[in-house]
Amino acid sequence: MEIYTSEEQQVEAIKRFWNQYGKAILGGVVIGLTSLYGWRYFQAEQRASAEALSNSYAQLVQQQGNNEEWLTQAQRFIGEQGSNNYAIFAALLSAKEAVNAGDFQAASNHLNWAQQNSKDANVKAIAQIRLARVQRETGDLAAALATLNQTMPASFAAQQAELKGDILQASGDLAAAKAAFQQALAQAGDNTQLLQIKLDELAHITAAN
Repeated sequence: MEIYTSEEQQVEAIKRFWNQYGKAILGGVVIGLTSLYGWRYFQAEQRASAEALSNSYAQLVQQQGNNEEWLTQAQRFIGEQGSNNYAIFAALLSAKEAVNAGDFQAASNHLNWAQQNSKDANVKAIAQIRLARVQRETGDLAAALATLNQTMPASFAAQQAELKGDILQASGDLAAAKAAFQQALAQAGDNTQLLQIKLDELAHITAAN
């Protein structure tokens, strides 16, 4: 280790060190500061973008209605957002308003899109159940059953089985409907009154094997 005997030697050593390594040190500092402020800028931009998107969605919800102008606005919002969560939720809202307006085809389109594009299993299940209800409403019972036969989280088992029973009953398959209602009853927890009424109506039917 070099031992300095005077301030002049120390100053000369510092100068030599700075001449040799100064540019590298400055470069490292500049790169570090650039990275730091670049990351902070990126984070700020991300927050601003997320807030703008959230505000746009909130505005869409506040203006919600089954008029043609709102449905057009919602469709534009969905198209601009791709398949993010806000677009999925907007599609579910659009489907609801389309049903209120009696446009079941538009509702089916929105729900199909939502269940195909959502990455959340619970949101996907909500879209599937609503789609099955729309399909039942339009008399497409086979399509409704096919929709319900897709995999859903266990928390939707009771709704899935009950709706399947409704559709099977509408199609005339009473034994299968009764079995579906019994399955729903076993999964329903406290909400059993309506299911029990449905089962009582089919008390005379022998359950399917």
